[in-house]
Amino acid sequence: MSTNPIYNDIGKTYNSTRKADPRITQSIVEELNFKAPATILDIGAGTGNYSCRIAEKGYSIIAMEPSSVMRNQGKEHENLTWKEGIVEDIPVSDNSVDGIVCTLASHHFKDLRLAFREMKRVLKSEGKIIIFTLDPRLCSDDFWILEYFSPILEEAYEVHPPLHTISNLLEEELESAVRVKPFPLPNDLKDQFFFSGWNKPEIYLEERFKNGTSPLAKGDPSSVSSCLNKLKEDLDSGKWHLKHGDLLHQKNCECGHFFLIV
Repeated sequence: MSTNPIYNDIGKTYNSTRKADPRITQSIVEELNFKAPATILDIGAGTGNYSCRIAEKGYSIIAMEPSSVMRNQGKEHENLTWKEGIVEDIPVSDNSVDGIVCTLASHHFKDLRLAFREMKRVLKSEGKIIIFTLDPRLCSDDFWILEYFSPILEEAYEVHPPLHTISNLLEEELESAVRVKPFPLPNDLKDQFFFSGWNKPEIYLEERFKNGTSPLAKGDPSSVSSCLNKLKEDLDSGKWHLKHGDLLHQKNCECGHFFLIV
């Protein structure tokens, strides 16, 4: 068990900005396509935002989360059970869950191969795995977030494996074809993860937003400060709007997010 999960440090105000987006929830439920009450394991459940929404659909949810800070803020539902645990050593028995979901948590796994092997162990033979994650390399080179936050995203490239790498590894370990389902980000996301502000640049300057996203909360403080100061300067001068203002009228944006479905 990890002695200091990342969100023990930055998770105290997590629920103020991180909420389940209904479109992400709906995509997960549609892809699961099980009759309730199937048993679903939510890996890296955080405070249970998505666990609770899925539990409301009648599924029996095991919300697994290593951080005590996150679990202590965890949502409660009659169909939801909390467990402390890490994906490399899942604390449930072999062939015991119908489905596994993981929402923006796979980049925190210490060993992807072992993680996928453990998922296969606990999953029933006809089970499904749905992972929602991202590859920042899929953003266009002139995307403004890359322009302003390049030092931070360079770290993200180390944390987030390329799409083909994670997809191939998942396929290898599960011995089953992996389907990739892109998810362009809507302009009104409820879940304020790092790329959710693609059309709201001012949000990156808000303390509560910064505290709820690991790239900003755990990034090198001098790099984060430098990036934010440059963004503030260009917002104040109008330079950002002159160059990127067209984004304010877009309904969605391709920011490298996708579902992996097995």
